Amino acid sequence: MEEKKIKLDYSVNQLVLIILAILTLGEFFLGVIATINIAGVMLLFGIAKAFFIVKDYMNIGRLFSGEENH
Repeated sequence: MEEKKIKLDYSVNQLVLIILAILTLGEFFLGVIATINIAGVMLLFGIAKAFFIVKDYMNIGRLFSGEENH
């Protein structure tokens, strides 16, 4: 059972990594080809990336889950 959870965690992490890579590439290409002020769009990209990083890589959910590991 524990092995399945670990595999699921790895696949979720890989999916998040792919999403972050796509968002980063989108930011880059949008910044390169944009001819108008796109600060709002870039801010949205940054917020989306920050959300995934905090949620999946910083394990913030564990702080509020009530589970304690000793």
